[in-house]
Amino acid sequence: MRSRIKLINMKLSQRKIIIVTAALIFLACFFAVYLRLFTGKELWYEMFAAVLGVIITAIITMILLRGQSDTDIERERAAKIFEEKLKIYQEYLHTLCEVVKDRSLSDEEKMLLEFQTSYVAMHCDSQYIATVSTAVRRLIGYICPDEESKESNMYKSNSPDPLLDNLFCIVEAFRKDLYGDDFKFDSDYKQKTLENFSEAYRNAKSPDIDKNEEPQRLSVDLNVLSLPIKDYQCTKYQENIEVEEANHSIDQETKVTADKELWDNAVARWTAEGWRVDGMSESQQWFAMFKQNGDPGAVIVECYKGAYRVRALYTKNDADFSKPLKWEKGGRRVGGIWWQYLAEPYCRTELAKFVETLYSNREMQQYVIGLVDNLKDCLNKHHNTVILKDKVGNHEGWYLFVWYWSMLACEWHSEEDGVPYIDIYEDGDSGKVLIRLGNRKNDDALLEKILKRIGCADKITVPNGYVLLETVQTNDADTVAERVRYWINKITA
Repeated sequence: MRSRIKLINMKLSQRKIIIVTAALIFLACFFAVYLRLFTGKELWYEMFAAVLGVIITAIITMILLRGQSDTDIERERAAKIFEEKLKIYQEYLHTLCEVVKDRSLSDEEKMLLEFQTSYVAMHCDSQYIATVSTAVRRLIGYICPDEESKESNMYKSNSPDPLLDNLFCIVEAFRKDLYGDDFKFDSDYKQKTLENFSEAYRNAKSPDIDKNEEPQRLSVDLNVLSLPIKDYQCTKYQENIEVEEANHSIDQETKVTADKELWDNAVARWTAEGWRVDGMSESQQWFAMFKQNGDPGAVIVECYKGAYRVRALYTKNDADFSKPLKWEKGGRRVGGIWWQYLAEPYCRTELAKFVETLYSNREMQQYVIGLVDNLKDCLNKHHNTVILKDKVGNHEGWYLFVWYWSMLACEWHSEEDGVPYIDIYEDGDSGKVLIRLGNRKNDDALLEKILKRIGCADKITVPNGYVLLETVQTNDADTVAERVRYWINKITA
């Protein structure tokens, strides 16, 4: 009813306007004739000219107003879309952080990430969606790799900070969608940022390290680990309710029967492999393993603040060894030393009966032996890679580092060539060593430019952006180092 009344009123208003306009025109014509402003013949010409001027003015005004209105609508629409895009992209990064921070992906987290990706796809150009999905795949593969990916190094990267590098790729795609294709991260500033974060992480003390941690009781030079251990004692027991409850759960009157065949076989195997095992006596409720030939590296199981933990180190300042252990296993790290409490319930073993409990518990023996074997293998791989690194030597403009114990990375800081780098690693257990070339900018054109310069234009770039320069038929460190120096000199020349 109200809408009908409103429509009637609107029609009446339009009728009044027409009547008033007609009356004004009539009065204007009357006075023009009465006052003899125009002759009868001139009056119609002048009226036609006036009406034509009004019509032209009205048309031009209408066009301008409509154009201005369309512009305002489009501007308002673009502002709202931009605001919505920004909100969705920020939410996407937040969701990505939430789903990967525990280094695993549940089905619920996968579904959440897929929905967030669909929200992004509502606004983002398809070419940028492809870029984002590629970066997310690499990021998830790097943070949450499965066992197959770990073994094949599928998602390993030689970027100073792979996580931030992939995040930059995602952000760059979002910014291009928001601000246009002309936007691009300056490669120099990007590389410097990655290096700064990497260096900061390398030198920073982990926040989860106890600031009041007591000095280590292992009185041995960590750089000369073949010296004997003296006065190595477990840290004084600190009363703890959880420890007390765990200890009371053990029946003190039950006599345990030693069954340490599994342990003795493991110690014999380690000794044959060149390791020395110390400790494991009534007065030494701990054990430590060192290379008998004096090579760096140690694995130690010891009492710390009322519970048992495992420590591993190559040298106390070698973060290239300890960082991937923390990334892969969790635990804690300070400098080149990584440590982690044993799994429950083994970490709560009664402090004075560690040796007795280990010898009588085959499951505990299997757990500890498996843990030590894994750390020992990491130490062996890392030591072999460090030997190769030392034999390759220092080269002006090149930065060499060990990546995940078994890969040597050689990076040339040449922005003009896209920061080329060489990866050197053994091809599984074949005894052959692969030498690959890539660049930090992932620029195929720059990579092809270098290949032409070094006479390898026929080399094929594989999908992940690498080029296989050479397969060395032996893993002998001297032979491999000679070939690496050869490629470094060719690239630098």
